[in-house]
Amino acid sequence: MADRVLAGGTTQIAVSLWAALHGLVSLELAGALEGAAAETAFRSTIDAVLRGWATSDAFPGLRGADMVP
Repeated sequence: MADRVLAGGTTQIAVSLWAALHGLVSLELAGALEGAAAETAFRSTIDAVLRGWATSDAFPGLRGADMVP
């Protein structure tokens, strides 16, 4: 197994997650996202950001895989 699951610096990865989630939280607080739509948006965004940082060795096929709900 690969030494790392995510490729990139910890600060880079953390900032990208923070930026994505900050936008969603802002939308939720403004009333633009709520309930099931908010849940779906949060889950899919976290999945997409982490998939973007995933190493191909740790998760072969993950970067091109369709997200499963």
